[in-house]
Amino acid sequence: MTAASNSLNGRFGPLDGGYALAAAWTGQEFQGRIGSFLNGMDVRIGATPTGLTGRVGGVSFGFDVEAEVAGTRMQGRLGSYLDGTDFVLEFTPEGAAGRIGGVLDGQDMTLQLYAGEVRGRLGGVTQGWDVRMDLGAVPFPLAALLAVCAHRVQTESQRAAQDARRQG
Repeated sequence: MTAASNSLNGRFGPLDGGYALAAAWTGQEFQGRIGSFLNGMDVRIGATPTGLTGRVGGVSFGFDVEAEVAGTRMQGRLGSYLDGTDFVLEFTPEGAAGRIGGVLDGQDMTLQLYAGEVRGRLGGVTQGWDVRMDLGAVPFPLAALLAVCAHRVQTESQRAAQDARRQG
């Protein structure tokens, strides 16, 4: 495998206001970026014996990623115990489906595999975002986790913009 075949490139959300996704799987760690050089966050996620763990963003602004993989199910948390977001995904041969967040404040997620490409949606018709990624040789569960992380980045960015508007 070449380094290029281990790369993933894609998009989360619309062209205007969405996020570019770029990452590479080194065999032990997933390294990449969600968003642009100026307005994005770095991603570092490594494999553990039971799943995946890592960080999106920096020390002061960012969140931890913890995911446990058991059979066809991935579940985990983005962020801390107090302000984090839980997620769960069920994998099938065609893709994955699951939920990010709780029953009242969460959003559904569906991802489908199409000949080396991932297509899907996080959230509903009016408030959801589209996902599209070229997988290369990156394992599909890692790509799904990157989409979950991009959703959290988008949510945090919206909260920060709302707070800034409130403060004037």
